Amino acid sequence: MEVNLMEILKNEGVKKQFLFFETIQETSMEFYGEMINITKPVKVEGYAINYEGKIRFDMNIQTEIERTCSRCLAAFKGKIDFYADYVFVKSLENQAEDAYLFKGDSISLNEIVIDEIASQMTMKPLCEPDCKGLCPKCGNNKNIDECGCILDEIDPRLEILNSFFEKK
Repeated sequence: MEVNLMEILKNEGVKKQFLFFETIQETSMEFYGEMINITKPVKVEGYAINYEGKIRFDMNIQTEIERTCSRCLAAFKGKIDFYADYVFVKSLENQAEDAYLFKGDSISLNEIVIDEIASQMTMKPLCEPDCKGLCPKCGNNKNIDECGCILDEIDPRLEILNSFFEKK
């Protein structure tokens, strides 16, 4: 995903539209120990505009990823759909805002898109907001089938605290 800026670098105020619909070569990436799979081609749509010696990118990024639920360990697909904007400059001198340095007449968006996808992912992914998780006793997925296990065992280290709740 490379945007050629030759025509907008010459004239301030010129806007260039772009649309990429590409499969990322590394469809798997590691995110805090979890393997994330990008299951659909990434769609990047937006524009680049030249203003005040800067190139501003506004873009929408969409794709679908496969993750593992942190409660029930089931695989699920999640949609990624968000807006991002970046400012690129040829020199970092006198820059008050966050800007990225670029050289030449084009900018590659591959690394930026991957970083943006990673930044939109939650640390504790859930297949559903009300996921019940796994039974701590038998390991059954409680979203699919209730197991009937009785979970009234008290940790022996905390059993003394049970006396506070006994009626006298």
